[in-house]
Amino acid sequence: MSQIIATFVRVIKELLRDKVLVFWSVFFPIIWLIMAKVVFLANAPESEAVPFRGTFTISMIVYAVMIAGMVDLPGNIAADRNKGMLSKLKSMPVSQFKDFVGRNLAFLVFSLIAIIAVLLIGVLLGSKFSTTEVGLLQCAGYILLSILASSGIGLILGTMIKGEQGALYTGIGVALITSFTSGIFTTYSQLIPVLQFFSRIYPISASNSSLIYILIGEKWLATTHWSLAK
Repeated sequence: MSQIIATFVRVIKELLRDKVLVFWSVFFPIIWLIMAKVVFLANAPESEAVPFRGTFTISMIVYAVMIAGMVDLPGNIAADRNKGMLSKLKSMPVSQFKDFVGRNLAFLVFSLIAIIAVLLIGVLLGSKFSTTEVGLLQCAGYILLSILASSGIGLILGTMIKGEQGALYTGIGVALITSFTSGIFTTYSQLIPVLQFFSRIYPISASNSSLIYILIGEKWLATTHWSLAK
């Protein structure tokens, strides 16, 4: 247990100290939320602006999770590899599984920090959500699914790509490309049939659509993302 805690504390400190990671995971989604209100929705009727702000806030929360898992995690793994940390762990009487657990717990907490920050700003900018106690539990499950899926992709990238910069930029590319091709940053109707199929089976876009369905409603899901009824 002490090894898990030690790994968790070390990794979470490294993440919070890295200004670049904090910017892309927290402040970049917040900047887009502000732009949505000030630029894109400046002249929109309030009846249309409020649900759109809600759906956009959810998408930015999911994107923050993607960046934490697909960019920050592989970058941290590559950095430890370059510093010789992983080689030292192999030669020490420590459990690699415990290191894995501690590292992923750190990214879980870091993702939750990003989620709370983006959610608070979204609410302050006028986003509104409505659900039940059961709906909240479902939302927690879908957010956890997004975190696990993003971390899984991040672990693959961190294992395959040795250089820190290469891991970071590849993660950013994967996050952006999959966001646009799975309907997170675009509407489901704009996707070609192959990408529509990808959007339905991709855990992160499926979680994004499910969160909108639960917190905003089926009407806005149908106009902005793929419909669960299909």
